[in-house]
Amino acid sequence: MFLKHFAFKKNLSKFSLIFTHLTEDEKLKLYNLSSSLSQGSVIVELGSYLGASSSFLALGAKHNKSNVYCVDTWQNDEMSEGLRDTYSEFLRNTKPVSKYIEPHRGLSIDIAIHFDKKIDMIFFDGGHSYETVKSDWDAWSPKLKIGSLVVFHDIGWADGVKKVVNENVEPLLLKHEQSSNMYWGIIK
Repeated sequence: MFLKHFAFKKNLSKFSLIFTHLTEDEKLKLYNLSSSLSQGSVIVELGSYLGASSSFLALGAKHNKSNVYCVDTWQNDEMSEGLRDTYSEFLRNTKPVSKYIEPHRGLSIDIAIHFDKKIDMIFFDGGHSYETVKSDWDAWSPKLKIGSLVVFHDIGWADGVKKVVNENVEPLLLKHEQSSNMYWGIIK
């Protein structure tokens, strides 16, 4: 754990200026979870925004030669700041780890239809309404491997996230943990 934490702190300065709602502990958790996967794992992130969480997932993926598939419209469809295209900011912010990132631009449910890989880890950080989270879960969950990690951000305040996790996700998990605003578990 010390070495992972040291590597995380060393790389933190590269990505500390990227705006995010993630706490430092949440960034470290994403890094630790993605770096714990086996070599060549498939990591999917729904809702990549400006690339902060993508960068920490990719820093972990770097250790096991894995890839992070970032899915977003990059139009700020679900962001309170209003509509704007953030794709160029995402590319600029993730450039230091771009070798481990493959962006997929479009609606999550549309990208899922054509995504043909089995998933080792998925991070849900897109929309927060029940309908959006449920449609994302329904579209992506059939692609999860047994033993894969599922992670949800904003469980601390988003009722839609809470409801989907409680009704649809938790019954499928071998075990799970939760911090104040992040939830993660292992598919049985």
